[in-house]
Amino acid sequence: MGTAVEAEELEAFLEAERDGLAALLARIENRAEAETGAYAGMPPALAFDPTLRGAALRESFLRAVRVNPRVPLSLFRQPARGEAPTGRPALRPEDYSLIGSELAGAPMEALEPGASISALDVVATASDEPDYGLDVGLYADNAGPLGSAYGFGQQPFGNPALSYGSQAPFHMAFANEDPVIALAAPFSTRSQAAYREIQYSSLARFAFETGHPYWGWRFAGWALHYSEDLGEPYHARMIPGQGTLETMILNVFGSEGAKDGVLVLLSNRHLVVETYAYQALKDPGCPSLDVFEAALAGTDGKSPAAPAYRRSWMYDVAAAEAYSAGPSLDRIVAKSFPARYVDDPSFDFGLAKEQGRDSWEPYGGTVDEAARARLDAAIAERYRAIGAQTRAYAAYMRDPTAPLAKRRTPFDPRGAGYIAAIVAIAAAIAFLVAKGRAKRRARR
Repeated sequence: MGTAVEAEELEAFLEAERDGLAALLARIENRAEAETGAYAGMPPALAFDPTLRGAALRESFLRAVRVNPRVPLSLFRQPARGEAPTGRPALRPEDYSLIGSELAGAPMEALEPGASISALDVVATASDEPDYGLDVGLYADNAGPLGSAYGFGQQPFGNPALSYGSQAPFHMAFANEDPVIALAAPFSTRSQAAYREIQYSSLARFAFETGHPYWGWRFAGWALHYSEDLGEPYHARMIPGQGTLETMILNVFGSEGAKDGVLVLLSNRHLVVETYAYQALKDPGCPSLDVFEAALAGTDGKSPAAPAYRRSWMYDVAAAEAYSAGPSLDRIVAKSFPARYVDDPSFDFGLAKEQGRDSWEPYGGTVDEAARARLDAAIAERYRAIGAQTRAYAAYMRDPTAPLAKRRTPFDPRGAGYIAAIVAIAAAIAFLVAKGRAKRRARR
């Protein structure tokens, strides 16, 4: 992806391709309805209007894809760590994000329309962008006017105490949970991550086909964000530290207090491991950096081969592997960090961090060497898989002739096992009933 492309403003792309986009967006909704069980129908009033121009056309597009239209979507680039200054002006977080500066990535530099930028820089910058507010405030019970218009209904899960908590159902998905959990906790099936991946991958292919490589790679980066998020076990498994029975009991019989406590613990463990990994990749002097970068790049000789991109690949490949890794990672997290951050449901780390009440640093001596070695090994294993999957997705995007292969649903023995158990129980009951009837006939 070393090819250079020219930065293009969103309005220019929309103006040039407005008629084709109208047809594409309708096809996207049809595909999402056919392929995603959690699809929430788009209200007809949001349909993209290609007759509009300028800011009104932009607003219509963003509402048609059901993102927060207040996101600036300016032209910008995230400089690589250690890169020499380019002389481009720096942007304030509010110039590109709706989220606070502590969550809005590294300092960004502004791009002018027509500026030359490598495709790799476009993807690397854009792959963070969905965390800058695209999916914030879209549910009916969120503050603001979007929830009542967008049709997603009530927010099914996520930590409501966090300013960005309303994006959770777009960035997390529990598609690989035990089937009985879906029965006990039906809200867990209502993720919109697959919807986002279908939208942005389709838009990326369309942009490439119509001669807009900048937006092709920017949309591809957005799609990658959701796939990479689902490579994180705390995004792909509802409660990594609990088994199926515990999770069912909690959701069916647990008090609101017990559920809230589990939510806080889950949120805290999720945040501490991401803080640990993020700071390692940010700091050139971090002892974990070389291990993580080699794992992501696939240069440590241990990377698995990722399957070629296909329909539902994000759930069937990325999320499935992360789901399997969840219990092991959760045990390591619970053992490695100070108890206040991983074992105290009365302390909400994310909220404290947002409010400036806690500035804990994982590399400040609170994680000993043995714990760091365990954490690094577990995180590197996830990074190898995520890196390989990212390269597989990029290969699909680079090849304009690559077909979108059919879904290959992994076999889930749990469902078959439950069916077999039910059949066996039914057969045993039928046998006992028949035997009882035979005995009664024999006594007559």
